[in-house]
Amino acid sequence: MESTNKTPGNFFASLKNRMGVGSPERNATDTYERGMQIVPGCISANDNEIPVRQYNIAVLRNLLKFERAEGRMQVTNKRVIFRAAGRSVGGRTTLQHEFAIDEIAGIEARKNFKFSFLHLIFALIIIIAANLIINGAAPNFSNYGYPGFLYQNRITRMMMPSHVIRARSNERAASAQRAQSESNLPKATANVKTAKAAEEKAANDAQNGILKSRRVVSGRTYWGETMYRTESYRDKSADSMKIAQEKLGLATADRIKAEEAEQDAIDRITIDKKIEDKAIKDRVLTEKVWKVSMTVLGLILGFGGWVPFFMLYKKFGLKLLILNFSIFGFALSLGASGFSIWTLFIVLSVLIAIVCIFLYCFRPNLVISIKNRGGIESSVDIRRDTLFSRRREKGTGFSEIIPTDETESAIREIGAMIGDIQKLGDLGLDKWIYGDTV
Repeated sequence: MESTNKTPGNFFASLKNRMGVGSPERNATDTYERGMQIVPGCISANDNEIPVRQYNIAVLRNLLKFERAEGRMQVTNKRVIFRAAGRSVGGRTTLQHEFAIDEIAGIEARKNFKFSFLHLIFALIIIIAANLIINGAAPNFSNYGYPGFLYQNRITRMMMPSHVIRARSNERAASAQRAQSESNLPKATANVKTAKAAEEKAANDAQNGILKSRRVVSGRTYWGETMYRTESYRDKSADSMKIAQEKLGLATADRIKAEEAEQDAIDRITIDKKIEDKAIKDRVLTEKVWKVSMTVLGLILGFGGWVPFFMLYKKFGLKLLILNFSIFGFALSLGASGFSIWTLFIVLSVLIAIVCIFLYCFRPNLVISIKNRGGIESSVDIRRDTLFSRRREKGTGFSEIIPTDETESAIREIGAMIGDIQKLGDLGLDKWIYGDTV
């Protein structure tokens, strides 16, 4: 019974075949031809051709085209071959340069750094993405001053959590209740004065009789008409005195009730004042604890955001993303504590981020050009393509040519290897294949 080897690689190869990506015979093989010798593993050898050495010399990339290839250079006794195998959106891609070793005159090799405008755009995208993550909305680039202001909205929201809002609301409610109690006191005091005045009048009536008025004859006019006048008097009859006593009792009760209401208003003010004082203390404590917490959190983010920049190897895009959180962290500490010292750390974080942007944009670059004896053009020409490339520079079709760990040794050895093979023949082969001393 036959067994089918079901692996993720086979699945994706089958999927690409069904989708029409690449070609079936190539999808089944290693995309990058890793571990394979160019001659004879990838291309056929010439008569009596002997491979000498091979180097994994470069990584070739087109980020916008999603292309990546791994370039190898091989020296044989007959040829110098550069081959880059990789992948693209449409399937596998292959680049190959080769030239007869007898026609090679010299080597130009440059391993340096080039500024990439594409990566500058990527850096801006990373910064915008970090702001989107931090603010939860589009960053407000209309703000001025240090970048901490970019996060003002987020910091404001963080400084107003639900428990702080609740503490402030409780304080406002307690202050409003205390103000309401104080506004009720003058009315209660006025009622006491009114009640006391009524009681004094009732007491006077109960002692001297109820004050009444009556009409009495005061005389006659010239024509004989009767004239009247109104006079006041105190009615001390038993019935009147009884009524006066009853009114005095009611007035006394009203005065006592008014005084009790006044005392209740005073007590209410005292109670509400205590509640307000407690609400103020709770609000102050809550804000203080939260400010300290946010200051500490900001410092953790701030200083923690520096650590990857100094400790993480390369990964400058990730470092730039994290440095935005460092800037936000120090801005949060500044907003929470109000200490201007954190402004200095914001500026330092910005400077580190600028350095990180430059490190991110200056990309490793490799140029290897093996010249032929005619001197007209290069036999093997490995260089990146740019918008500003000169017409005579053919390039490779890739926007990035990145050196590998073996690039340096390749640069040091290939020229000497080619010279020995050209001058010494088989003895040169023995030297580089077996390490024999000539």
